[in-house]
Amino acid sequence: MSSEDETWYAEVGIEPGAILKGGKSTYTIGRLLGEGGFGVVFKICDKNDSKLCYAMKIEKRIKNRIHSKLKMEISILKMVANERKGTSERNHFTAIIDRGKKEYYYFLIMQLVGKSLQDLKKDRPMNVFSLGTGLGVGMQCLEAVEDLHKHAFIHRDLKPANYACGLDNQMHTVYILDFGIARKYTNHKGELKTPRAEVRFKGTVRFASLACHRCIERSVKDDVESWFYLLLDLIVKEGLPWKNIDDKNIVQGRKEESRKNKDLYGTLKCKNDYQKILTYIDRLEYTDHVDYQFIYEKLKRIAAQQSINIDGPYDFEPPSKK
Repeated sequence: MSSEDETWYAEVGIEPGAILKGGKSTYTIGRLLGEGGFGVVFKICDKNDSKLCYAMKIEKRIKNRIHSKLKMEISILKMVANERKGTSERNHFTAIIDRGKKEYYYFLIMQLVGKSLQDLKKDRPMNVFSLGTGLGVGMQCLEAVEDLHKHAFIHRDLKPANYACGLDNQMHTVYILDFGIARKYTNHKGELKTPRAEVRFKGTVRFASLACHRCIERSVKDDVESWFYLLLDLIVKEGLPWKNIDDKNIVQGRKEESRKNKDLYGTLKCKNDYQKILTYIDRLEYTDHVDYQFIYEKLKRIAAQQSINIDGPYDFEPPSKK
């Protein structure tokens, strides 16, 4: 968000203590939770019951803008609302509470979640999770991506900052966030879109796939490649080899080199099993389907070989939950 836009929301009356009338209820706006290219997020509470609190994302209405990022997010959240419900599994998408538009902005009110994985791991020694938590959380992150892909969307910006744990009794569930640059990869007939000749770099340099660096059309395999970097970011004490580099061309080179020197895994054990996952991802083509089960089984094998429980309480759950 540019500096001149940083406080536009205050100018139209969106600030702590202000009242917002939605389609289903009336809300009191609380503190600012975050800002980004998508807009801003506030914590809000139902005016008639202050115990009912949610997250409200707002996007400035800009004349002649064809694509609203918030409309895309609403569309996706409606599609995935019933994923993994009615089973022992967990739904990885926040519930829509209310939505609408005002003269100067669109708004989406949704389930409030906890800290992002990025913030949670900052509280840990060496800025990483224990292996049990990292693998367990990582599997949930991949489940979320798998569910998104079922509806023919790719996320294109997977990173620890775009996942968060739930609150209270949902703390063991990981939620995927921010679909502002998601893209539908099928056409109106349900057929895979013909790849564009060249596409712009979109996403976050540290976690971008090689196809993204090369300005090649991305597909489901590229989300999974980004997920793999995310997984390593959660568990490798030494961090990704390019973690302190901002130049995307240099990062691309380091990612390419890592395929040869296999320096991605630091002091992790079972390096060959992690490498098999990356080798599988690298062999996928634009038109290929991903065998998610193959990846889940590899992660379970890694955990079993080291007698690690990936279903146990996570590092960030309070003692009372353990």
